[in-house]
Amino acid sequence: MRALTRAVAAVALAATILPAQAHAGPLSFDLPLYQPPVIADSKAPTKCTVTYMIADLANNDLYASRMRIDPAETDTPADNRMPCPKVVPPRVGLQALDTCLSRSGEAKFCVFADMSRGFERQPDIHNTSENASRCASDAASDVGVACWMSGNLSVCNVACANSPHEALAQARTRCEEKQQHSCPITATVPVSAQ
Repeated sequence: MRALTRAVAAVALAATILPAQAHAGPLSFDLPLYQPPVIADSKAPTKCTVTYMIADLANNDLYASRMRIDPAETDTPADNRMPCPKVVPPRVGLQALDTCLSRSGEAKFCVFADMSRGFERQPDIHNTSENASRCASDAASDVGVACWMSGNLSVCNVACANSPHEALAQARTRCEEKQQHSCPITATVPVSAQ
């Protein structure tokens, strides 16, 4: 009798295990892989970002090209901003120009967006200023650009400030003083992308 009970119990146990095994198998690889959003520490100091304004003369496009520069271990923030280097290596400016080159296809059409007076007669990178075309996040929060149209060519100048309104006003003043023209075409972007 015990043997019969054991046999029935074994069959009953096997009956409960077998259906489970029949459903077992590899998991589907079509699982939605959820990526949680990046959470920024709002109290962390802003890392050094250098933003260049680059002009594509072939298409009359302006690009804001940002480069993040890691602080030195000895750097300490001021006004919740990490300091930027006093001298930015030339390769950083060349990388900014590469952003334009990847879109325009020809290096001769990519210049820094702060242009010399007379640029419309000689539209060449040598008539632009790398230093005046960039803003650093330790000194400014916004970049402003103001331009005038010489035929189909935008002639622009750049200014850095701590608000979009101030950056636009300074860029327009700089452009009008330097170019001796009204500069009604304006744009502004933050130095550090959020």
